This record gives sequence, C-alpha cells and structure tokens, in this order.
Amino acid sequence: MAMVKLVGLTVSGFKGLSNVSISIPGNTLITGPSGSGKTSLTEALALLMQSRGEEWLVLEGNYLIIHEPQDILTGLRQDATVTIGVEFEVDDDGVRLGESVGTKLMMGSRVGYTYSFRFSDYWVRQWVSLNGNVIAVAEKVGSEGYLVSPVRAKLCLSPTHVMHEDAYLVCEGQDVPGARALVFVLRNMVKDKFYYLTEGRTCLWKRDYEVTVDLPRNSVGTDGQYTVHQLSIIQTRPEYEGIYNKVMELARELGIEDVKAGFTSPKRVSGYIKIRGHWLPMYHAGLKYRALLPILTQLVLTPRDSILVIDSADLGLTEDELEVLLKIISRVSSEVGFQVIMTSKRMVKVPGINTVQLSS
Repeated sequence: MAMVKLVGLTVSGFKGLSNVSISIPGNTLITGPSGSGKTSLTEALALLMQSRGEEWLVLEGNYLIIHEPQDILTGLRQDATVTIGVEFEVDDDGVRLGESVGTKLMMGSRVGYTYSFRFSDYWVRQWVSLNGNVIAVAEKVGSEGYLVSPVRAKLCLSPTHVMHEDAYLVCEGQDVPGARALVFVLRNMVKDKFYYLTEGRTCLWKRDYEVTVDLPRNSVGTDGQYTVHQLSIIQTRPEYEGIYNKVMELARELGIEDVKAGFTSPKRVSGYIKIRGHWLPMYHAGLKYRALLPILTQLVLTPRDSILVIDSADLGLTEDELEVLLKIISRVSSEVGFQVIMTSKRMVKVPGINTVQLSS
C-alpha cells in the first residue's frame, strides 16, 4: 500500500524567502541557521494546506493564523508576489480518485500544484503538473479568469480557488483534458492527511477549562498551543487509554517518568510532570519537556498515510536529546506508515531520516 508523500516544495516572496526550492526524500530534517527560512517554509506550506478547497487563501485557519496579509510579504511590500508550490506522490486513494473521474494515475506518479498571488491587486496565477510536465495554467486578469496555457480560454470563475478544480472550469473556448481531474485528485487525496506543529506548540502548564477544546482533528494545538487540558482528556477518558499509554511509553525514553493533568480548582486544569523521581508543576519543567509533549502526543495521534510537519523539532533540546527524539520519530513513523518533515538548527543524522540544508 503506497503512502501519500510530499516530495517537493517551492516558496518565494513569503516573509524572508526570496526563492527556495527543495526536494523532500521521504522523512526529512530541514536544517539551517537562524534566518535561513526554515519556519517560513513550513508556514507557507501550512497556509496552502489550510486553504485547500477554499475560494481564496485562508489566513486564519487550523494550522496558521495571519492577522495582517502584509505580514507574510517580503519586505512588507504590497506589490510583492508570493508563490507556494508543492508536489505529491500519488497513493492508493489518488489512484482510486483518478479512476472516478476518468484519469489513469499510477502509484508514485507526481502531481504538482503551484499558487502565486499578489495582495495589491488580487492577481492570481496557478498551475497543475503531472510528473514534471505542466498540464494547465490559469490566471486572474482584473476580475476575469483565463486559461493561458496550453490554450487560451475564458474561465467561468476567477481562478482564486485554492487547490480546487473549479479554478479550471472553462466557459468559452477549448478545455484542457485532465487539468480539472488532477486538481480534484490532489484536493481529495490530501484531505485529512496533513498535520502541523508550530514552533509555538509548547505545553501550557494550566488553562481555564472554559476556553479549551477537545482533542483536535487537524493537529495537536491547532492554534499554536498545546494545553494540559488535552493531557487530562487523554489521561482520564477510557477511550483514550491506549493513546495515553503509548504517549507515556515514548515519554519515558526521553526522561519523562510520568505526567498528571486535571482540575486543581473549579474550571482550572493544571499539569504536573515527574522527572528523576520528583513531581513538579509543568511550568517549572523547562522548555524541553513542554516542547516534547505535543510532539509525542501528535506522533501517537497521526494516522497511517499522512504527512506530519514539525517546526523546530530541536526546541529546548541538546544534540544528544535531539538524536533520541529523531530515532523515536523515525521508528514510530515507519511502524505506523506516515511521512515526517521537520526543521532544526542542528543537523543530526539518524537512519531513516534524510537531511536537507538551507543556507543563510
């Protein structure tokens, strides 16, 4: 059974990234010094994925919250053009989806998708490819939409839809066979298969019960936070007993002997952690443990045939501790069957994880 895999990522004009294009060979650790664009790469990817199927870019979504559009533009320039491109390997679902719309795809075929936009005039250009060959290019010109390659045709809608086949719906002129089908396959193939942990994932040591949520469907801490309320859910609800046991198995490999989370006063949930035989409030446990718990929980929750992206996997860790974590990630992802893409300032080589280095 083939897994869906992200095999290529291209980003330009997003925050400090002028133009970066990388191949992603399976489980991958993207390394580089501060300012090299590691976080910007993952945030651009998260922006595209949370906008999948929508009429326009979703700036405040499940993975990423962008309050002001100009905050993501290079040099804060309104006329800057941002480009985000991805390439995925087709899995079993992709083959079946292709058959449902009359398109024959092989497992391992590569479907590419690129979205370019400019906020100053809401210009958009997007294109879809198969195995490196561009199939169709659509562009928004003023308020109109046109297919501009390989033929010229007027579209029914302005092609602002993100990763959606409606952006290639021709009303006047010649259609491009396969373009809409490929985008349909891609949009549905990656549905519910992308998980993202931001650098701001650190475990909050206590939280008001009224403002927390249940275990999320998209990622642990979809608002960039991970709370002890989530720990209390895993620990106390019978249906999550297996998840809690697996999380603690992994935690003990990293020096976390036990975790407790629950009500300490009405509507207040607090967390405690046991390290070297002593219990202490999670707030006193240090960045390392508060950054590790969301990763370990997400590792257990991530289903087969998915893609998990972890920004700053090395947060709070020494090089030796990072090596232990990477070995755990490699083992779990291999056993379950999902792809992991991480960023780190330090390069640590571990079997089963490839490395890609960004320059400053």
